[in-house]
Amino acid sequence: MRAHLPAILLVALAVALPVSLASANQTHEVQPGETLSSIAARYGLSLEAIAADNGIADPNVIFAGQVLRVGPGEPAVAPPATRSHTVAEGEFLLTIARDHGVTLGELLEINAIADPNVVYVGQVLEIPPARNAPPPLSHAGTEVVIRAAAEEFGVWQPLLLGLAWLESGWNQAMVSPVGAIGTMQLMPATAEWGLEYLAPDAVNWETNARDNIRLGAAVYAQLLQQADWDIELALAFYYQGWKSIETYGMFEDTHEYVANVMALARQFE
Repeated sequence: MRAHLPAILLVALAVALPVSLASANQTHEVQPGETLSSIAARYGLSLEAIAADNGIADPNVIFAGQVLRVGPGEPAVAPPATRSHTVAEGEFLLTIARDHGVTLGELLEINAIADPNVVYVGQVLEIPPARNAPPPLSHAGTEVVIRAAAEEFGVWQPLLLGLAWLESGWNQAMVSPVGAIGTMQLMPATAEWGLEYLAPDAVNWETNARDNIRLGAAVYAQLLQQADWDIELALAFYYQGWKSIETYGMFEDTHEYVANVMALARQFE
């Protein structure tokens, strides 16, 4: 973020913060040469939001020394969403759990299954978000697109492959419960900002995997720059939001998310 930068860091909390924390206001003193757009990007806000919150009618008019209200940044993406899996002939619950990076117990619990030996072909299982890095699958066309986007925006290819896999399983049709869309699980606010500042030609990001992947790669590349090229910190920004991390520290599930993406990246090397 997703991420979660502008409306980027963006999104509707991938990691749910307590209301009291999420609503806390920060302030920023305008420095010479700064613009409202650059300040909004720094704090993970949209230009419109920061202008409205500070009663600014003309976003082109601010002055050095002006103190602005800024809220905690939001993540660029939603966390890996619950997925579904249709049981195929010859599959077992244990192997399905393993292939999706979850434990057998988690799979049984979320599907209210009492007997782990009873499963039938065509049964649709709900898959909880991965707690362990699942093994990558071979989707040749998507992999080519992800590698090309990584090359275009200067991102380590295995990392972007792992990030996309953990977010969606390389599934452009996925829409999370909080509205994150596509292969990179981008929130609409993230995409709006990214289209304006990073990849203006990725206009079909909601339906087109290539545009979604390019936009997500552009977002991560921006976060990577902001993280001084620390790829793991940039992943944390993508998931939790840099301002949230700056304000509250890195959450435990953020550490798990980063570790899982890195584990996947190593498999794609």
